Amino acid sequence: MDNDKTQNKLQSGKKTEKDHSEMHWESYNPIRMNRRNVNQNIGEKKSFLHKLFKGSFIKPLCFFLAGIVAIAVFVFVCINIGNQFKKDRSEETATSAGETTKRVENVTIADTQEETVIAEFVFPEKEIKDLDIIGGSGEIIGFSFPDQSSKKWILLKKYFEDTMTNAGYNTEFRYAEMTQADESDSGDAVSQQISDIRELADEGAKIIFVAPVDVTSSELGSLLTEVKNSGIYIIALDHLPMNTSGVNYLFGYDDYHVGEAMGKYIVDKLELDKATTEAPRTVEIFTGDITDDTLLFLYPGLMETLFPYIDSGVLLAGSGQLELEQVSIMDGSEQAAYERMNTMMDQVYRTRNLDAVICTDDVIAGGVSKAIVEAVLRGTYGGRMPVITGDGCDDDALDRILQGTQSMSILHEPKEYSYRGTELTDAIIHGGAVDVIDSEMYQNGKLVVPACELKPVVVNADNYEDLIVKRGYLQTSVLLD
Repeated sequence: MDNDKTQNKLQSGKKTEKDHSEMHWESYNPIRMNRRNVNQNIGEKKSFLHKLFKGSFIKPLCFFLAGIVAIAVFVFVCINIGNQFKKDRSEETATSAGETTKRVENVTIADTQEETVIAEFVFPEKEIKDLDIIGGSGEIIGFSFPDQSSKKWILLKKYFEDTMTNAGYNTEFRYAEMTQADESDSGDAVSQQISDIRELADEGAKIIFVAPVDVTSSELGSLLTEVKNSGIYIIALDHLPMNTSGVNYLFGYDDYHVGEAMGKYIVDKLELDKATTEAPRTVEIFTGDITDDTLLFLYPGLMETLFPYIDSGVLLAGSGQLELEQVSIMDGSEQAAYERMNTMMDQVYRTRNLDAVICTDDVIAGGVSKAIVEAVLRGTYGGRMPVITGDGCDDDALDRILQGTQSMSILHEPKEYSYRGTELTDAIIHGGAVDVIDSEMYQNGKLVVPACELKPVVVNADNYEDLIVKRGYLQTSVLLD
């Protein structure tokens, strides 16, 4: 794309030069002046100045006035420079993406649970009148989130609360309080979430949005069935609880289409439709821990997109590892991803090119990118920098995209949750038509759950300015995981 723009500019430049060479300058009717005219004019000007400064007081007076004018001009220039400096300081957070490598954190989350600061001007802004809603009459809408310390749930609480309150609904939020320190003890978190959902139901919530702590929990599934049968709508947020009939809708950025978006990006960037078995493309896959709930749908979405090319032999894994058990990273850690990629660079890619590495989140992409860059610096890998995917648009990933050590990440628009979620809520409350995108795919073992999906957005170096800088996300340093 950049080459095309450059070529167009060059062509444009050539055209301008040609146009100037063909202009008929006589049409401008210039004043023609010979050497005698010029010398005569100069002599007349010198004579006039000599007469002007002949007086004894005129000359000092002119110099004095000139000095005053010079001082005035100097003061005026200084004032304008000062104003421009203040303006530049106030606008420095909106500088171009090419100058943005380190950003001031507007959201701070400390171990001491200090106050979290979130910038108010995140794009896209919409007025309630722009949403397709009737409006509520104070109905209670409940939310059951895993915790209240993650950036994702902090943002969603803020946006859901603001949008739904303005639409006439009351919101209640509960948190299972699972933290990174005790993620292994999911039983307590599930018990707390069950208690939270019961409490919301007892308070009279008409709809409860549930971001499940554990989608495989039979206890949670049984409670959801009970609550749903009582007449309360249950909306699963992002992830679908399995083996339960207690869900009315799945809402959010569904995992299947996130995986599909990554696969399509690889197909496009590697030009797999033009690839041949004589010159196949190479790829490696890195996913989160095999117990990660997101893989239940994300991995099928990814592999169904890539399978035709793998099956035809134009896309292959140099390591031979394609099964989920082989490509999953223990605990989804950056260090584990780094070690696996580092081993591959030493054992597989010393003498061959690596075209792409599919990472299902930005943390894993960080470890993969580090291992490849180090192999290049050591001189053990001489191939091209591969296409590297990610998910979440976290700050480090955005920096890597600018630096060229990560190719893309999936953006989950924070405000789209609240806008579309409010429209979904309003349709349910007033018996309107719900905007269902998929009514066949999401079989959880008990029923097929209709999905009201948000479309994943791919962020790369080409659209970084429009999707990240201009939308104000650098002001918050917060994007969804």
